[in-house]
Amino acid sequence: MNKSLHAPIIQIALAVVALLLGVFVYLLDRQPENIYFIPQWLATMVKGDSFIGTLGNYLPTFVHVYAFILLTMAIVFPAQQYRRYLVPVCVFWFSVDSVFEIAQVDAIAHFIARHVPTWFDGIPFLENTANYFLASTFDALDLVSIGLGALAAYYTVAVIDNLYVDNGASEQKQ
Repeated sequence: MNKSLHAPIIQIALAVVALLLGVFVYLLDRQPENIYFIPQWLATMVKGDSFIGTLGNYLPTFVHVYAFILLTMAIVFPAQQYRRYLVPVCVFWFSVDSVFEIAQVDAIAHFIARHVPTWFDGIPFLENTANYFLASTFDALDLVSIGLGALAAYYTVAVIDNLYVDNGASEQKQ
């Protein structure tokens, strides 16, 4: 197998593990009735008491931006172009996650909830848009967590890039 093909596989694997970690945080640390994607049968099995502690408050925001940067780099951009797109991808996902966090400020959340189109009703995930913002709480430390997740993803991709991707170094040596 081409050595540069290892990079996206490793990134996808790390992203999946990170996302699973985020799901476990929701399963173990959040009130099940407040989580949209947990089926009712599973919600009755999970207590939702704080199992992980304070870290559980910020791990999902870290994991989300981290995993989506890794997935974007692995799936969208060819291995030879990692360095060219890594910073813009990190900035993009940092911005997206930050906007969603800032949108949880009460005044903004209420504005969004009032303006959610009625055609969202009955469409999976979209039907929960207003509740997502109204039931969520803005926390400045989530923005820090998002930033740390983006930074960790940057370094993860850069390290994997250096280990597994031939960026012309062998051609320069000749």
